[in-house]
Amino acid sequence: MKKIACLTLLAITACSPFMEANRPDPVDMQQFAVGENRLNVLSAIGSPLGTDKQGDQSCDVYKLYTEGHSSTGKGAIAAGEAVVDVFTLGLAEVVFTPAEAATKDDKHAVVFCYDKDSKLVSYTVSEGSAGTE
Repeated sequence: MKKIACLTLLAITACSPFMEANRPDPVDMQQFAVGENRLNVLSAIGSPLGTDKQGDQSCDVYKLYTEGHSSTGKGAIAAGEAVVDVFTLGLAEVVFTPAEAATKDDKHAVVFCYDKDSKLVSYTVSEGSAGTE
């Protein structure tokens, strides 16, 4: 009977910590510097959604998570939620789970532009959300 009670409590208390721990990691935009080779950018963030060529310049378009907690921050939040869930016998999930869903991170449109030698000239991050995918 105790095992069933423990498993039930674990199932009830696992939702919001799981949601927090599985948020995507944001891309650290400060890792990219003007003059960086396009292949280095591609290896860091993958293939673009599209590429636009204008004269000697080309621009790659992405939808990226650029804001959010680090892995350490997410782990600390998830651990805190789990502890509170246990002490409230899962009642905190009534607040935590909707809060996790409401504070879901958004993707932002990011455009990387390169010169004819495939060197990074500039990048821009949109202010508004580019939606989630």
